[in-house]
Amino acid sequence: MKIRKAGAVALAGLTAAALLGISVPATAATPTVTIWLDQGTKDAIGGAILAYDGKDKTLAINVVVKDFGTLRKSAIQAIPRGTGPDILAGAHDWTGALLSAGVIAPVSLGANNSKFSAASKSGFSVYGKLYGVPGWTENTALIVNKKKMSPASVDTTAEFKAAISAGKVGMHIDIAGGGTDPYHMAAFASSFGINQYVRSNGTWTSTIGFTNEASGGGFTKYVNWLNGDGKKIVYAGWSNHAHNFQNPASPVAVMISGPWGAGTVVNDTHKVGEVTPAKLAKSDVVVQAIPSIGGKTVAQFSGVRGYWMSSKVPAAKKLAVGKVLAALAGKDIQLASFTNEGKSPANSDALAKVSDPWVKGFGVAGKNALPMASFAFQDGTWTAIGKAEGAILKGGAALNGKTPIEFFTASVEAQQTVIDG
Repeated sequence: MKIRKAGAVALAGLTAAALLGISVPATAATPTVTIWLDQGTKDAIGGAILAYDGKDKTLAINVVVKDFGTLRKSAIQAIPRGTGPDILAGAHDWTGALLSAGVIAPVSLGANNSKFSAASKSGFSVYGKLYGVPGWTENTALIVNKKKMSPASVDTTAEFKAAISAGKVGMHIDIAGGGTDPYHMAAFASSFGINQYVRSNGTWTSTIGFTNEASGGGFTKYVNWLNGDGKKIVYAGWSNHAHNFQNPASPVAVMISGPWGAGTVVNDTHKVGEVTPAKLAKSDVVVQAIPSIGGKTVAQFSGVRGYWMSSKVPAAKKLAVGKVLAALAGKDIQLASFTNEGKSPANSDALAKVSDPWVKGFGVAGKNALPMASFAFQDGTWTAIGKAEGAILKGGAALNGKTPIEFFTASVEAQQTVIDG
């Protein structure tokens, strides 16, 4: 899709140069900036890109839609040949692979830098260098059924602990069928000072975070919590979990989930046997921040979409590419992701303009969320953590004669084996 131009320049060259952190010469010809993205990203911001391009006489934008599943691989193959995009849109956890392939270059957010949280930027950072512009975020939050909860919010640690003790908090985790889901359990683990890996210079290292040394003693406290109050949470597979949340006869009135969960529980698609759960109106559900159980800041996992600059952009085109990246970082295009597709903009000025209470709730809840790591060994370490947490929650024979601490410590050793392999 070719996007044409007309009108006045929207961003000065100084802004673009500042974003890129470089000094580039002016160009006489009108350059074309090519963006590769998937259909969902085009649906979210394509119209806003068109509007931006219509205001700038100095460039043209060529938007190319690719299948999300093959987008990263296609860019890695095409950019070195000079047939790839100037800007690539995708998920933050592509950053490591893109950098390893040598196909992306560092960027600076310039005047927009303060508009993005350190957490959202960390998803595009490697060893302290920023390689991408955050676009929108997605993370877990506390979701409350107001029809079943009084008061209708769970704002404090005391209220959250009381709700857990009363069996009012549920999570869509099938403990009986296996382990936990560490992505969702991170809301609890992080409150004890535990991250999956140790962070350094705003990025993940491969040092395991599930140790007392790494967590300042939080590891033992977290394991003890899992073996105690953690067992009072109602764990269930997704259909049963959604039913519990919606069903007036069930005490479960609170759940930890993402936008996918909140969107599901306002319809009647999930059944348990022949029973259709009570349909909820959107106004019946509150999305809010997750209170800390362990006393530390909750830093649940998040996913961030964003944009990278190709390492093969010619010098004569860098100013134009910088302008487009600056626009992608700016309030107007960021806000379009909410207006068109209900996303939570990463830019704080855009997020402040969001009117939808759910989207705003997820954005606020994810203020300290940390983009999940993208190591090649990630799946193996997820599994080790999940099995350990699940065994402690089940207790008894699941621990194989070990204490909860001994069992989880053995899991840490298993994680290290996966990393070393």
